[in-house]
Amino acid sequence: MLKIARETFSPGVRQKVVLTAAETKSYSRAERVLRAVGEVEISDRHIGRIARERGQQLIDEQHQRAAQHQHKELPVEVRNPPELAVVEMDGGRIRTRQAGCGPGTHEPAWRETKNALFQRMSSEEHADDPAPELPAALQNRHRVRQVVLEMSGTADGAPEPPEPESVDEEPSGYVAPKRLLRTCLSSLDEVRTFGRLMAAEAHRKAFYQAPRQAFVADGMKCNWTVWKKHFPTFTPIVDFLHVVSYLYHAAVAVGEEEEFGWGLCLDWTTACWGGRVSEVITELTDWLSDQPAAEGELVEDDPRRIVQKAVTYLTNNRCRMDYPTYRKRGLPITSALMESLIKEINWRVKGTEKFWNDPGGATPILALKAAALCDDNRLENLLTE
Repeated sequence: MLKIARETFSPGVRQKVVLTAAETKSYSRAERVLRAVGEVEISDRHIGRIARERGQQLIDEQHQRAAQHQHKELPVEVRNPPELAVVEMDGGRIRTRQAGCGPGTHEPAWRETKNALFQRMSSEEHADDPAPELPAALQNRHRVRQVVLEMSGTADGAPEPPEPESVDEEPSGYVAPKRLLRTCLSSLDEVRTFGRLMAAEAHRKAFYQAPRQAFVADGMKCNWTVWKKHFPTFTPIVDFLHVVSYLYHAAVAVGEEEEFGWGLCLDWTTACWGGRVSEVITELTDWLSDQPAAEGELVEDDPRRIVQKAVTYLTNNRCRMDYPTYRKRGLPITSALMESLIKEINWRVKGTEKFWNDPGGATPILALKAAALCDDNRLENLLTE
């Protein structure tokens, strides 16, 4: 067994420590794995210190590249631009605590992580819509209910569909673009700073030179602020599964229960799949106009409030919902791969009674985990420098 003093360890041991810290649930588990598998005796505190140092190094490099990009000094690192460049953005949530307050958890809170996915992809373009019919998976009530519950984070304890399917898959019947290579970023930075990091990452991977470009996200305003500022040449696409979620909740609200609302959900989903979102907005608006006027503020589960949320979401994102055109151009229409990435990141940073020191406790490990999930071996390259 190799025992490591506080400062004396070889580059090979350092690499084992950092990779294990990124790929296990905690520093204490990393200690056990290193002892049993790597034959390295090192404390969890020491592992955490090394991981934070390397994570901070990644963060410093990201911000340096962002500054270079702003001054038009950042080089493009790849020779061939991707055939199809896809950028996706989404938020996650982790729990934090106030640091420096002694043992225990003080001032617990939720903080939002920013996550970005960059994919080199390939796909075919078509003269006509290659999948005009709504896929069978989205006509399956049990399947749609499960997707909606998982997206809202309330799937635990919900009944499983008769034939379980992975929520991470694209809807059947639609051939999604093929991913060739991915890189990603994850941080607790505020959105303006994170947008600059995203722009630098896209630039160095030649995404701005790609003949086809797409930016996929849900309807959150901050996502489209980043798109407008840094990716205006990219085709903006709202994730179709988020649209389905709003339609499902609105249909259940109008039908008063799923049994009576499912037909409406299916009709509205079919219309949006076909690019007829205006028809759905009109139908929902007409239903609202037939309801009695509210006396005071509506409670969260009032059907009128649920339907109004759906109307607002569809109206705000109508210009990003031309799905037949996206399918003809071979562009992605869901953020399923982004959702999968967040699950991979959350596996490391979320858990029962897991709290990170606020403000910066989780940021280095988020950077390390994102680097470990990149296909360009950037974490391994960092550790060999």
